[in-house]
Amino acid sequence: MTLEEILIDCTKKVKGHNILIYDMMNRSPFYDKMILASVDSLRQANAVVGYIEDAFKDTNYKIRNVEGGNSSWVLVDCNDIILSVFTEEEREHFALEKIYIDYPCTKIED
Repeated sequence: MTLEEILIDCTKKVKGHNILIYDMMNRSPFYDKMILASVDSLRQANAVVGYIEDAFKDTNYKIRNVEGGNSSWVLVDCNDIILSVFTEEEREHFALEKIYIDYPCTKIED
């Protein structure tokens, strides 16, 4: 599986929804893609990290950093891809979709 596929799969395992993948190639020197996803609870947001750590055990992929553990916005830096998992309220508050409105985006079906 690719890094993107693993991150999407781990997010879906905790019932993540409204998943958007932004293509950041040639727009960011730090990462190639950014994934945004919503969950219904803090527990689900934190569970994503555990699923990713388990999925990475048999791969060469690594988590560089996790920000916001036990909060309503958990950011997982996997070098080439950044995954942001929000509760609905937090996602609406920060409205990152408005910032990246002109970036190429793919919606993953729930």
